[in-house]
Amino acid sequence: MCINSTKMVADPGLKAIDKQRPLKMTRQEVSEKSDPKCLCLLIIGDFIYDCTKWQINHPGNHLTIRALNGKDATDSFYGTHPKWVRERMLNKFLYAELDQDEIASTDSISSTSANDISIAVDKTKIKKTTTSSRPLGVRNDEATIAFRVLTKKLENAGLFETDLTFYYKLMSMYAGLLLLILGGVFLSDNPCIHALAGIMLGVFWQQMAFIGHDLGHNAVSHNRIRDSYWGLFFGNFCTGISIGWWKRSHNVHHVATNSCDYDPDIQHLPVFAVDPVLVTTKLFSTYANMYMPLSDVTHVLVKYQHYLYYPVMAFARFNLYIQSINHALRLSFYATAGDCIWRQNLQIASLAGFWTWLLALTLSLPSWQSRILFFLPAHIVSGILHVQITLSHFPMETYTGVTYDDSSNGYLRTQLSTTMDINCNPCMDWFHGGLQFQVEHHLWPRMPRHNLRQVKEILEAFCKEYELVHQSVTFLKANYMVLETLKETAKSTKEFSELFHESANLVG
Repeated sequence: MCINSTKMVADPGLKAIDKQRPLKMTRQEVSEKSDPKCLCLLIIGDFIYDCTKWQINHPGNHLTIRALNGKDATDSFYGTHPKWVRERMLNKFLYAELDQDEIASTDSISSTSANDISIAVDKTKIKKTTTSSRPLGVRNDEATIAFRVLTKKLENAGLFETDLTFYYKLMSMYAGLLLLILGGVFLSDNPCIHALAGIMLGVFWQQMAFIGHDLGHNAVSHNRIRDSYWGLFFGNFCTGISIGWWKRSHNVHHVATNSCDYDPDIQHLPVFAVDPVLVTTKLFSTYANMYMPLSDVTHVLVKYQHYLYYPVMAFARFNLYIQSINHALRLSFYATAGDCIWRQNLQIASLAGFWTWLLALTLSLPSWQSRILFFLPAHIVSGILHVQITLSHFPMETYTGVTYDDSSNGYLRTQLSTTMDINCNPCMDWFHGGLQFQVEHHLWPRMPRHNLRQVKEILEAFCKEYELVHQSVTFLKANYMVLETLKETAKSTKEFSELFHESANLVG
C-alpha cells in the first residue's frame, strides 16, 4: 500500500485529549505553530505528530527532528525508519489529523489505494511546478505518489534485504589486507616497505569507513542496536572516527542535504564555501549552534580554496579525529548541545583502543623515518575518501533553511537536486564503496549497497518518465565540477584592497 495512502489507525485517545489540542490542523497552521523547543510538530502521512519530548532521545539525534519541525516529513521518515517503528512508535506521538479540505484536486489520488495509484500514475504525466506557483497545502504531485509506489515495489522485491555473503567476502579480503599491513610492519626493516604498509593502511581505513557507513544506516542487519555495536568496532576502534559523532552529523545531512545553515557536510568555513551566501552573509549553523566564522582570514582562505582543496583533503582526517573526541567527551560546542550520546563510555573506550593500536603499531617501527613514512601516507591515502564524500554534493544545488514544504521542493526533488551519482565500471565498485550511488542512497538510505547498482537503472527510468533530472557523471568530471564550484564561489570573497582598507581603518 502506498505510504501516503496508508490510513494509520488513530489513537483512541485522540478524541479525549486536552481540549486545547486541535483535532485537525492545516499545513499552514502546522508551519506557523511549530516550535522545536515547545511544540515540535511533524507531518507524516495524514497525521501530525508532537515530537517535542522525544527529540532528545531520538536515536538519529534531535537535529533531524528539529530540521523537520513544521515540515512534511513523510518521505524522509519512511526512507529512514523500518516498518516496526511506523507501526509501534508513531501513535505514541499523535497530535492531530491533517485537514484534508485544504488539499487540491490534483492531490485527491493520494487517499486511494496503492493499486489505484499505480493506475493513476500510468495515465498521468507530471506537470512541472515551482515553489512560487504551488501554494502551501498542495501536497503530492504524480511523481511523489509514484515514488512512494516505487518504494513499496522495491521493498516487495526484496531490495531492502541484505545478502550477508556480500559482507563475508569483504571481511575475508579486509582480513588479508590487514595481514599484509602487519607483515610489512613486523617482517621488514625496509622503509619503502613500511611506506607501502602505510598506503595499505590508508586503503584499509577507506574500506572500513564504507562498512561503518552501511552500519550507521542500519543497512547491514537492519537491527539498530546490533549495527550500532558493530559500528563501534568498525568505526571507532578500526578507524578512530566515532559512529556516535558520525550519526549526529550524517543523519541531519540526509534530512537537509546541502542546506547552508543546516547541513554540516557543507559547513567548512573558514576553509571552504560552496555557495556565495556563506561568505557574504554571517549564517547561523544549527548544527554547531553558533555563527559560522566570517573574518578576513575566511575571505583569504576561500579566495584560494580551489587550490587548497586537495591538500586540505589529504589531511582532513585529523579534523574528524578531533570532532570524534570532542563529541565523545562533550567538548567544544558539543558541551552545550544536549546530545544523548549512545553508550558514551564505549564510544570513549573504543576511540582510546584505536589510538592505542595505531600508536603501538607506528612506534614498533625501527626508526622515525619509517614511522613517518608509515603514518603520513596512511592519512594522505585515506584522504581520497573525503574527496569521494564531497564529489556528490559540492557541485549541486544549495539553499538556506529546510525544504519539504510541498512536492515542488519535497523529499524526492530535494534529494535529486542536491545529489549526483558517479559513473563507474562495476569492477571499481570496491573503490567507491557505494558512494557512487549517492542519489539512490539518499532516496533509500536503508537499502544495502550491493543492490544500489540495480536500483540505479530503475530510478533512471523513473526519472525519465516523470521528467526529473538524475545527475550522473564520471569521477574525473565530478572532480572538475567541484573545483569549478569552489573557483566560482571564491569570486564572492572580498578583494585584498578591501580587506586591507578595513584592517587599516580598524588599526586607525
